[in-house]
Amino acid sequence: MLDRRRFTAGLVTASACILPALASPNIARAQDKPKQIRIGIAEAGLGGRPYSFGNTISVVHAQGALEQEFGKDGTAIEWHFYAGAGPAVNEALANNALDFVWQGDLPQYVARSRGLDTRQLWVDGNRLPVYVAVSKKSSITDLAGLKGKTVANFQGTSLELSVDRILASVNLTEADLQIINLDQITATQAVIEGQIDATFLAFGLPPQAARLMRVIYHAGADNPSDTQQASVLTTGAFANAYPDAVARVAKVQINAAHWASLPENTDALYDIWGKSGYPVPMLKAIYQITDLKQFTSPLWDPFQLAQMQRSAADAFKYGLIRTPVDTKNWIDHGPLDGALAASGLTHYWPQFAADGTTRLA
Repeated sequence: MLDRRRFTAGLVTASACILPALASPNIARAQDKPKQIRIGIAEAGLGGRPYSFGNTISVVHAQGALEQEFGKDGTAIEWHFYAGAGPAVNEALANNALDFVWQGDLPQYVARSRGLDTRQLWVDGNRLPVYVAVSKKSSITDLAGLKGKTVANFQGTSLELSVDRILASVNLTEADLQIINLDQITATQAVIEGQIDATFLAFGLPPQAARLMRVIYHAGADNPSDTQQASVLTTGAFANAYPDAVARVAKVQINAAHWASLPENTDALYDIWGKSGYPVPMLKAIYQITDLKQFTSPLWDPFQLAQMQRSAADAFKYGLIRTPVDTKNWIDHGPLDGALAASGLTHYWPQFAADGTTRLA
């Protein structure tokens, strides 16, 4: 029915799983240098452009920081961008084709529930926004008005977990709507053309759609538990084989997050995000960053820890995963703590209580 626009996903080449250290002379020992570091990003720019936005790993990528860090070792840095978002990244993880990934919360729980061995490293995507938009011609004015309507939801991505929470806030579930699974560009087009009634969006309204659509709900700073969270993970196999490399990646990422947190670099940060093809004014309207330190924080503060536990429980409650996920011991705090200490940034970023709004001293 719909003229769907398809992004081109990054090419994934499956490779053999890294085996435990010391099994044979040809297998990597714990302090060996990796020949390659493969990074999967659960996002791609317009037309499949190999750039991401709304995070600080985009700074690492655009500035070539990992290439500089590991170039002297002869380690190749491979970047893979997935328009299919979290589910596509999980498929690559299952095929042992990635060593680090940046992705949102729900796909992480899906992977863990299916037994994929990953380790949480640091937050990178603190309180990512969610929007609900309708046509300006629509009579829908609030979330309750979505009942019985045809609504787009990019299922299987981190957006879906926020969708179910937002619907629950007005005593609705996905079963109360006619849900259609569409990527966000296609969904926006479908609303404009009157083929569906509304859509959930993580990217906000493209400029060409803003004059034809309106936002009826926005999850942001005022309701942080409804926002999306994203982070960087590594595989257990890579962490076991190359702990020094993980620590060095952490150092590079924390320096990039610090750079992005400085007000004098705000324009440059948006310019990096703009490499994705999305106009800078649109990106500024989407993220509405008023506190750079809050947005760029890599910390597992009480809010992020509580949100992780809530998300794992909600993913099971809403039927998004079939097996409950235990988040205990999932985070490897060592690389982040070491990078913060080495950079003198241990107390740089603010921390928030479990509610996400109370700033801790």
